[in-house]
Amino acid sequence: MLRFLFVTLSLIIIIGCQSPSNKTKEVERAPFKGSFQSNVKGVVSLRTFDHYTRRINDGYGFYIATNLVVTNLSLIKGAYKVKGSPMDLEDFSSIAGYVAYDLDLNLVLLKVTRRNLNYLKLKDAESVPDTVYRLFRKDRKLFADPSPLKKGVSNDSISYDWLEDDFKSGIAVFAQNHRLAGIAQTTNPKRMLHAKWINKLIKTQIKNPKSIYELRDKTNKVYPSHTTIKGFKIITNKGNIHIALSDKTPKYRDNFIKLVSDQFYDSLLVHRVINSFLIQTGAADSKYAKKDDVVGWQGPGYTLPMHIVPELFHKRGMIAASKLPADRNKNNRSDGSQFYIVAGRIFNNKELDELEKEKHMKYTAEQRQAYTTIGGAPYLDGDYTVFAWVTKGMDIVDKMALSKTYAIDRPIEEIRIKSIEITKK
Repeated sequence: MLRFLFVTLSLIIIIGCQSPSNKTKEVERAPFKGSFQSNVKGVVSLRTFDHYTRRINDGYGFYIATNLVVTNLSLIKGAYKVKGSPMDLEDFSSIAGYVAYDLDLNLVLLKVTRRNLNYLKLKDAESVPDTVYRLFRKDRKLFADPSPLKKGVSNDSISYDWLEDDFKSGIAVFAQNHRLAGIAQTTNPKRMLHAKWINKLIKTQIKNPKSIYELRDKTNKVYPSHTTIKGFKIITNKGNIHIALSDKTPKYRDNFIKLVSDQFYDSLLVHRVINSFLIQTGAADSKYAKKDDVVGWQGPGYTLPMHIVPELFHKRGMIAASKLPADRNKNNRSDGSQFYIVAGRIFNNKELDELEKEKHMKYTAEQRQAYTTIGGAPYLDGDYTVFAWVTKGMDIVDKMALSKTYAIDRPIEEIRIKSIEITKK
């Protein structure tokens, strides 16, 4: 009997000593307990706005901490304000600012005002998923991308490419076991950026968030120097217009070089035409606009300070930056991308005398000579920044300026910029 009790007691002691080790092994082997229901609560819809509170873009991001959201830098760059909402709902709240960004990775970390306990844990991220999934709240389930990830790694060794175009920029990408795989990036190259690179970015974050607007001019791209540029060729479906930029308005000059280099103007409409007066283009919302869409309200997401140079006035062929009316533009700033080309008409000296009284200004002999011979739009002088001029192709401008229009001066027959080419010296 004593022998039995001794053996029993020994077994209990052995089992008791081994229990913690066994439990640890069980925890290590425990399956990942993530689910669609928990993951979807970590995804956030993002909406960007410009200076005038006009909506620019919609995209996605996801929480990686209770008050930290990661998304693609390209989604919010150029925006004045960003708001976030639970995925695919219309319950938006303001974003405090950014705390880290990486131009090469196309990532930014946003500090948010709405805290969320359902964040996606980066330490649980799947290392190399064979198939990726995406989330849709409305159907309450995961949908598989029919194309598995390519096995090849991109040249920069930071992502895996996929075949389908159906992933939305900034959306979280998951493995089959519901673990986070990475973030979708639909800019060139189209890719799934692995979650480990988000971890890398977290280590660089600053304590106090900075304004989203500060990101607008962050770049590691080297743009052509104005000293190497002779001019530009605006290629349209109606013919080509050659222009040159003034060095007396350097901010406008360099901004135009940047926009052209980034192909910003490609496929935009000449969205406004006023008979024998001007043609206007550069509105981002005109690229995919349908016939009845109201366009002309969207620029690159930023504005430029006015810069009036007396020698640059509104004679025929001059190019100036557009801007909103005073009641919607209290700081009197120019749009960052929209511009108009003056076709104009010839004025007589009496008309110029009346304009001087009306505008409380005095036209120079050079201005009077131009306005009474080749024409222009003298009533715009002093109110808009003139920064360039047409060197060739005014016949194309004149044809466009005679186009029949509807709605708010929009041409009935589509006039579209195919591209703008830089002409080197």
